[in-house]
Amino acid sequence: MSLLDWIYPPKCVACRIIFDPVHNKPRPWLCDNCRPLLTLVPMPVCPKCGHPRNFGDTPASHFSHSCLSCQTRQFHFKSHRACYIYSDVIRDMIHDIKFRSQRHIAQGLGHLLAEAFQDADITADYILPVPLHPSKKRSRGFNQATILSRPLSVSLGIPLVEKMIKRIKKTLPQSGLSVPSREQNLSQAFTYSGKKYSAANKSILIIDDIFTSGATMNTCAKLLIEHGAREVNCLSLSIAVKDFDDPNSVKF
Repeated sequence: MSLLDWIYPPKCVACRIIFDPVHNKPRPWLCDNCRPLLTLVPMPVCPKCGHPRNFGDTPASHFSHSCLSCQTRQFHFKSHRACYIYSDVIRDMIHDIKFRSQRHIAQGLGHLLAEAFQDADITADYILPVPLHPSKKRSRGFNQATILSRPLSVSLGIPLVEKMIKRIKKTLPQSGLSVPSREQNLSQAFTYSGKKYSAANKSILIIDDIFTSGATMNTCAKLLIEHGAREVNCLSLSIAVKDFDDPNSVKF
């Protein structure tokens, strides 16, 4: 821990318990009680949208076909993976970030995201956080997707680019909307602005906090592909799963 951590001991990002300062050890982000409450997305998953599939003991390598939902939709990204199931604990932390501007929680979750995928076979030319509308970013003080992306960018050695896409339309909250309504809500919400960093012939990894229908990431991916991106993949902190066999999973 740093000297600052000794003066202001870090807290668990979930329950806020204060950690005892420990010299020459990495800063903890979750306490031993809270870490088991976060459910990693189990394998196998749909290779397209990343939703977990209950195939019993079937090895993940044997699952190569997209799920029924993906077969009826056009996704412009190549693949999506998520770190955690969107559970009560994750929901509360994300709400603290979005509605209480708790930047340190986003920082902690970003380190957990990087920790989970540090050994994954992830390659890209750029990491692109899903952008916020300027008015919402001013109100919150930061873009949580950017904060989540930074530790992963450092861990993987992939440059983080924020201004390749801009959000120019204030949209309604996506929560509660049907998939078609979500897609309509995002119509013309983003614009391409690849002046300094171009998408042309690049592989781009989009990062966001929650994957529900995939409409936001899909809209961004479509825009990048239209401007020449070679491929687009997506990574989320959490994924909302209907009827997942876990007591903390979200039901919608």
